[in-house]
Amino acid sequence: LLIGIGIQALAEYNLQKSETDGNILSVEYKRDRIPGNLGFDPLGLGKDSGSIKGLHNTEVNAGRLAMIGITSFLFKEFV
Repeated sequence: LLIGIGIQALAEYNLQKSETDGNILSVEYKRDRIPGNLGFDPLGLGKDSGSIKGLHNTEVNAGRLAMIGITSFLFKEFV
């Protein structure tokens, strides 16, 4: 898990170090870049923009469902 997080952080760092404002902690908005898209798509699921939007919405909804599940689990444990 830590290796995966380290790889993600290194990939984000490499994308942000090309910015021209001189501050590595700030993030510049680029219209051609999608947050979380690091160019790793071995199955080719995101070839067109419609499928990328659908995949992004599915990922956001799965994250929301996971947050609801964790919250209900913790509420049940502590009450």
